[in-house]
Amino acid sequence: MSKMVKVSAPATIANLGPGFDVFGLALSHPFDVVEAEKSEGGVEILEVQGVGAQGISKDSGKNSAGIAASEALRLIGAAGGVKLKIQKGVKPGGGIGSSSASAVAGAGAVNELFGGKLSAEQLIEAAARAEEKIAGTIHYDNVTPALVGGFTIVTSTKPLQFFRLDPPPMKVVVAQPALELPTALGRKVLPQEVMLKDAVANVAKASTMVAALNAGDLKLFGKCMVDSIAELARAPLIPGFFDVKWAALEAGALGAAMAGSGPSVFAILEPDGDAEAVAGAMKEAFERAGLGCETIITPPGKGFQVLRRG
Repeated sequence: MSKMVKVSAPATIANLGPGFDVFGLALSHPFDVVEAEKSEGGVEILEVQGVGAQGISKDSGKNSAGIAASEALRLIGAAGGVKLKIQKGVKPGGGIGSSSASAVAGAGAVNELFGGKLSAEQLIEAAARAEEKIAGTIHYDNVTPALVGGFTIVTSTKPLQFFRLDPPPMKVVVAQPALELPTALGRKVLPQEVMLKDAVANVAKASTMVAALNAGDLKLFGKCMVDSIAELARAPLIPGFFDVKWAALEAGALGAAMAGSGPSVFAILEPDGDAEAVAGAMKEAFERAGLGCETIITPPGKGFQVLRRG
């Protein structure tokens, strides 16, 4: 059994348009890296480095990797503990699952150190509990793809059940504006009641997206990335949001939508599509709205990975 393990967990995109709290997609990068070493007891975070590290607590009870590691230790019933080193690659508050990446890496590292006893469902629960303490609500649409990779559908939460699909080759462009939007605020503005026609529209589009993935039809998948409920409520929180979406489509994207609760906006393209042109158009649209912007171009990813054992 290893005494040390180094693992990674990637950024993810939740909702993907109409799949609110259900759909998730793992990206290849960016990703968080966690190095874990066995200790006598408890969870200690030795360091946090990387993007946004200055704003992330090293208190294991206030850090998603630390909370998830503690939960995994509890589920395993381990007598020992862990010391963690965290290298952040996923920007906090950017809408692509920063706390989820750390949580999955923390829980997964503990599981690898103590014999791999936990199921995927148990690891997802451990990471989701960490998300609950950090963001205020428990949801699974980021942590699930961060663990198992690909495109995921959370079909039930009590009990937790999910379905995974391997997406066809594609490029994903993410535009991250210089704006931090806490998940709690993104949920606060959601309507408590919705029109029946909007609910029906979302069900129709979400169902078609799954069928399109199975058929390898990226054009149809992108065409259905339209949300009639959450995106409209959250759009006022993101200056230039609709202009950014339109710019992506005009530049050749097959579809564009808000990444999770924002502020990032993402677009998908065929694997031979001009991702640089789409990224440039999205960046310029955010800049016209007065926001600096960074872009990411990546294929979908495999989720949690073990990088090294010692």
